[in-house]
Order: sequence, then C-alpha cells, then structure tokens
Amino acid sequence: MNIKELLDGNVNNISIDEEFTIPKEEYANTDIIDLEKIKVKGNLTYPDVDDLLLEVDCSSTMKLNDSVSLEPVNYPFSFKISENVAEFLEKDQFTLDIISILWENIVLEIPIRYSEVTNYDEYKGDGWRVISEDEKKVNTNNPFKDLLKEIEKE
Repeated sequence: MNIKELLDGNVNNISIDEEFTIPKEEYANTDIIDLEKIKVKGNLTYPDVDDLLLEVDCSSTMKLNDSVSLEPVNYPFSFKISENVAEFLEKDQFTLDIISILWENIVLEIPIRYSEVTNYDEYKGDGWRVISEDEKKVNTNNPFKDLLKEIEKE
C-alpha cells in the first residue's frame, strides 16, 4: 500500500475500503483450507514521526474442516485492528505491508475447534458415540461416578 502522501504530510489520513488476498503460501501449513478476500475498512493516520496508526474493521470467511464431521465448513470471522504499525514500514520506502499486518491478526482468529454439527446421532460406532456438551453435562451413565463420589468425600 503506497502511503507517500501521508508520510509527506500532504494528507491527514488515508481512507481504506479495499479487499486484500492472503497468499496461499501463508496458510498452507495451518488448519485453513481456503481463505476468502479480507474486507478492510477504516483509516490510516500519521500523527507523528514514530507513529503510524491503523484503525480498521476486517472481515472474511475461512474454510476449515469441521471438528466432528471432518467436512469442509465456512467459518466467518471479523476483527478490529487499532495499533501503531510503524514497524511494518519498509525502510526508505513509502509502502506499508498490510498483508503481514492482516495475517498476524487472522492467525489469532483460527479456532481450535469448530463444528456446525447439531445432530450427533449419526456419529456413532460399535461401543462409542459422539455426544454434545449439553448431553455430557446431564449424562448419568458414567462408570466412574461412584469412584468420583468417593474421591470427593476425602
């Protein structure tokens, strides 16, 4: 992103309303299968020599494997960036590497587990089945229930 006019003081801020593509190489070794363009809307300001403030709202959708079904599912996400990004300025250049800034924030949005499965009945086998968190809380068929009561008494 060219920010020469901002750094020269010709403008007070740069309005951003764009879509950016994160290269597939960035997320090749992550849980992300695919990543749509990142919609970025906000402002970039240069209040003084040591500060370059980026204040934007970002949103997109990443494709992940469902934690239960292992089928690809879309995971919509959004985040705000409000930080000093002077460290991302390329030395003696008038450009800002916004892709690096976006990627640092997207990494924080990748969920550890994500599932769209609501009916767990089809996920079962011989002697096992997947249960929901709610069912786990009310399940009274715990073979260790008596042992747990004994431990709680001590």
